[in-house]
Amino acid sequence: MKYTYAYKTSDGIRHEDSMNAASREEVFKALRRQGIKAIKVVAADGSKANGEVRGVRKRVVFALVALVAVGAGVIAYIGGERTAAANGGGLVDRTLTSETRRQVIGDVAVIEKGIRTGWADVFEREGDRFLASFAIPGVAAGQRSTSEEEIRRVLNLKVETKPGDSIEVQQIKAMVEGMKAEARRYLAAGGTAVGYGRRLVERQEAEIAVYNRVKAEIEALRKTKSAEEFESFLEERNDELRNLGIKPIVDSRD
Repeated sequence: MKYTYAYKTSDGIRHEDSMNAASREEVFKALRRQGIKAIKVVAADGSKANGEVRGVRKRVVFALVALVAVGAGVIAYIGGERTAAANGGGLVDRTLTSETRRQVIGDVAVIEKGIRTGWADVFEREGDRFLASFAIPGVAAGQRSTSEEEIRRVLNLKVETKPGDSIEVQQIKAMVEGMKAEARRYLAAGGTAVGYGRRLVERQEAEIAVYNRVKAEIEALRKTKSAEEFESFLEERNDELRNLGIKPIVDSRD
């Protein structure tokens, strides 16, 4: 069967290609041998027999938390405008979107420093730093508090990209601008700046809970499955995380 796969290079550019293989798992194995980490593999005929869930937009966190929570063995329910994962999963506002948020691609040291410091050396305004701390799905924030005044102050002030900005900085600035648009829509619908900030915290905590639960399940099943079964299981769980924009689990044996 012919499969189409997608992957990103170190510069963040998405590529697509195809290959013939007996199964989706065989495609993943073949790509790993080439040093390629696929972000999507689907049968060229669009069949669902390979386990791919089609028609799902990436990083729409609030609509998909229940899906991943169930896949990870977490009890979840939807009530009103919020999704709540049990056992500390956190409440998540389903009216917000997260299309602009994603994992930053680039130098790991630069990214880790940015997360740790709340991107303090990138953004001059406190409100921008606060938003930047919540820009990457499933990553603990470096700056978790600010005032309503500071959030409102930056919503209509654009962060300009400079010629010397690194690829990492360009990405985080773009995400912050997207979150400002998200915040403006939230306020226009009757929300408050404080409410938006609170829901950023809730969204982040729910994403971290999903990641930790998937990781714990993977570790628990590592010893009970064959190498081939475990590899297939790992890819299925990582697909769920990728659909939420959350970083995949790296197999410690790789």
